[in-house]
Order: sequence, then structure tokens, then C-alpha cells
Amino acid sequence: MITVGLDMSLSATGFARLDGDDIHVETIKTTTKTAPNDLVRIQHICREVMKRIPSNVEMICIEDVFMPMSRATMGSAMNLIALQYPMRLALYHAGYKFYVPAAGQLKKFATGKGNCDKSIVVREVFKRWGVEAANDNEADATTLVYMAKRILDTEGQFTWAKFQDDAIKKVLDERPRYNICNND
Repeated sequence: MITVGLDMSLSATGFARLDGDDIHVETIKTTTKTAPNDLVRIQHICREVMKRIPSNVEMICIEDVFMPMSRATMGSAMNLIALQYPMRLALYHAGYKFYVPAAGQLKKFATGKGNCDKSIVVREVFKRWGVEAANDNEADATTLVYMAKRILDTEGQFTWAKFQDDAIKKVLDERPRYNICNND
């Protein structure tokens, strides 16, 4: 079973790939100095992510963009939207199956609480899966890769906490999905 988790960011995209028990986690970094403009930067990130996804991946989870709560976060949300949709299109056109969990569902899957500080997710990722994430983007990508694994575990082959099952039920019932069943 091969799964991928993506936490998209213009400066530090978190990428995780799980192949059986073997996990690879990294950060794809960019700056305004590494690309002449935002479109080149977005294109670079999408290409780098696509290069890392094996053709036989079974499921991908990509964290949804956050809803800005204030004017101060509006610009960040717009930038993430600008990155998120070209990435989704690339995944879709490549025929990959993927879900788009909300941040609260990711946090609940990692910690049991849908609203917590990023540092708690980093800690729980280490405690739960033994992954020493270099930053919160890698911790989120790690959680997403395990969410994808849980989505595929329809036979109950692995042991999951009730709060993880609850988080996945909400993802399956409420969140966008692509190249899965009749939701293409």
C-alpha cells in the first residue's frame, strides 16, 4: 500500500510518502529569490511534488486551504489557493485518487482534537508514528499520509483509534474527492 500526504505551502511544502512501513518525509522549499515570479514558483512546486509521487500510489490526501478569519490572513489564503488548485489539477489529470481533508480533520486524526496548536501535531506525529518532523508542514504531511492509509484500510487490517475513525468518516462523508467513484 503506497500513500502520499501533501501540505501545500509556497515556502515549505510538506511531502510524505508511505510504502508499507517505510516512510519518507521532506520539505520542498522555495523563496521569491528562487523563482522570478509567483507563477514560476507555483509551477516549480507542482513539478517537484509530481516528481516524487510514484505511479503506483493508491491514495493521496492533500490538506484543504484554510478560511481566513481576518484581513491579515486573507493574502496568505489567496496565495495558498493559487497553489492548491494547479496542484489538484495536476493530480487529477494524472489520474491519482485523492481526498482533500480540512485542517481540523487532520488535527483530530493526529491528536484527537480538531482545534490545537501546530506544535501538538508535531509532538503527536512523533509519539504515534515515530516520525521526527522537521517542521509543522512535514508533521501535517505525515498525518495526511496516514489518513490516506486509513481511507484504504476498509478491511480493518490495521489498528486505529476511535477518534481517527471519526475523523476519516467526516472526510469520506463531507470532503472533496477526485478520481474516486462517481465524483470525478
